[in-house]
Amino acid sequence: MTRVKTSPPEPTREKNQRSIDLPTYLTRILPMWGNPSWLNADAWRSIVMRQPLAVACRETLIANLIALDWKIEPRDSTKRDENKKEIEYYEKFFENTGDYDWTEILDWIVGDLLDIPFGAGIEVGRESDEPDGRILWLELLDGATLFPTLNDDYPVGQRVKENALKTVYFPYYAVNRLYFSPRREITRKGWGMAPPEKIYLSLELLNRGDVYYANLLLDTPAAGILDLGDMAKDSAEDWVKAWRDMLGGVDPFKIPVLYEHEKPVSWIPFTRNPTELMFDKALGRYGSLVTAGYGMNLSDIGISAGTSGGETLAGTIRQERQTRRTGFARLKKKVKFFFDRMLPAYLEFKFIDLDDELSVALGRARLANSTAWNQMVVAGMFTAEEGRQQMIADGLITISIPEALPPEAKQRVDMQLNPPKVAERPTALGKPVAPSGGGHGEVKSNIVDDFADELDESENIISDIIKDMIGEDDNGKTKTNQE
Repeated sequence: MTRVKTSPPEPTREKNQRSIDLPTYLTRILPMWGNPSWLNADAWRSIVMRQPLAVACRETLIANLIALDWKIEPRDSTKRDENKKEIEYYEKFFENTGDYDWTEILDWIVGDLLDIPFGAGIEVGRESDEPDGRILWLELLDGATLFPTLNDDYPVGQRVKENALKTVYFPYYAVNRLYFSPRREITRKGWGMAPPEKIYLSLELLNRGDVYYANLLLDTPAAGILDLGDMAKDSAEDWVKAWRDMLGGVDPFKIPVLYEHEKPVSWIPFTRNPTELMFDKALGRYGSLVTAGYGMNLSDIGISAGTSGGETLAGTIRQERQTRRTGFARLKKKVKFFFDRMLPAYLEFKFIDLDDELSVALGRARLANSTAWNQMVVAGMFTAEEGRQQMIADGLITISIPEALPPEAKQRVDMQLNPPKVAERPTALGKPVAPSGGGHGEVKSNIVDDFADELDESENIISDIIKDMIGEDDNGKTKTNQE
């Protein structure tokens, strides 16, 4: 049966810890008056929804993340076959848990991650409610109802304002959380800082600018004074009264008329002309600050960042590279670790991000390193195993491989460094020149051996004949003629 904890857990303290903690985490939830750095989650969500630029940044990051393919692999690449069933189970599970598919999970968790201080949290249902049990279901939680407890065993609590008397605390294996920028203040320990909190002033200035331009489009007069020139007081008051009456009724939009005056009537506005304020440039500047808070550029959300000259292709490519290294890279790493915490220790989650430029640069680096290390190994400056270890340390090898050379690879290296010494033409003798050119040609060694054997036999026969002619026996003594 699932264990449900309803009493507040105490903050975890290490053995012999000397640093001071606040007596209870509840004091950290109190809002700080006049400081927009602390607002509840609903307020931060409202701030983001009032500014379309922030919404565009959030949705663009989510869309780019959903567009990536992903896979689950063993941390030890040699154990892929024995972990095949677990890999297939979790890949199918994350694609569709039964209640949520992959896109819904990312929309939910990344939306809270980029909006509110707590970040995102989900409840993880495990088999038999055990820490190492297989995940059976996921329940996406409202980050506005969650808060950190600073307790290792029960790190997250949940309370809803509709039922403030009931609080639930999740054990560490039954909840998963991700958030941006942990706060360093002791009063905010356990909380994070989402991008809207970092760029709050820019968001507020953009909101004020939107209100300013919206008021320019309304039918009501702008703030200012109407100078009636030489009109007498009584006439001016009667005119104002008649104008007020004329603007009333079911159709208030009417045109007032001034007459019986000699000097021109002038309008004295309280605000400056929008063209003089150059507010469009100011909005562009604050818009750049807002997108920078998300680690992006204006061009990433489809807004031209250039002026009258427009953007160049090189500038656009450079901005895309910067985004991939900042906001998008950070978000991708956060989500990877989020899923790694739910998987067994021997599995890991990986995004398949095929960056063409990165792949080309990595290929060139591998080729240059292999050429350089080949020369250094042949020259005896380093060993092949040291070169292998250095390439792994440089990050040029992305798969899991051992640092030591396998026996077959070591044997190939030894053969290349110490090749066997063989004759250039072991089966040929004589000068390799054709007989027509005055040479001996190529005489095969087996023919020469046969000829040598026959020559030895002929020499023995001739020697016996000569010995008989001179009358010598086999011991070299002269025989006596008996005839």
